[in-house]
Amino acid sequence: MEGIKKTIIPILAVMLSALLLAIMPTEAEAMIYEDTVRLHIRAASDSAEDQAVKLSVRDMLLEKYGSIMNNVSDMPHAEECIRKNLGYIERDIELLLCELGYSYGASCDICTEWFDARTYESFTLPEGYYKALIIRLGEGEGRNWWCVMYPPLCLDIATGQGALSDSERALISHSGYRVKFKILEGVSRLFK
Repeated sequence: MEGIKKTIIPILAVMLSALLLAIMPTEAEAMIYEDTVRLHIRAASDSAEDQAVKLSVRDMLLEKYGSIMNNVSDMPHAEECIRKNLGYIERDIELLLCELGYSYGASCDICTEWFDARTYESFTLPEGYYKALIIRLGEGEGRNWWCVMYPPLCLDIATGQGALSDSERALISHSGYRVKFKILEGVSRLFK
């Protein structure tokens, strides 16, 4: 019995080590999470009016603030830039809501939040935890809209141009995503 334990324990240790190495994201995969700020706008409700308001807020935000991400060099700078503008963003949203005749207000925050896998026109981002600018319109109970604020992909989602490296772009392209992130997504679900 003692001989079996001496044989099984090292084998189990090697198998566990191999499993851990297999599920650990590569450096490029980890950079997708670490170098991305998502924009998440939650509508007040699912009514047609509130959904239209959500899209009006989106359009205003991308027009007024989308270009500030073009001059950002890295993730810490992107987060700092967004934080410095949070008050202005919230004020501008509330002004727009008033112009549109809605009094339910808005709140803005930067936090880390779980996102399901999301397919855009030319790429897919894996599910997992991302830093995000969260905008709640009213109670934020309605369907939402999201995109990638940094690198600045919201403005040109169709071409996916932005600050991603070639290896990061290859990981999120339709041709590489499903195979490369399948294990990582499974592990991410364990910590959801």
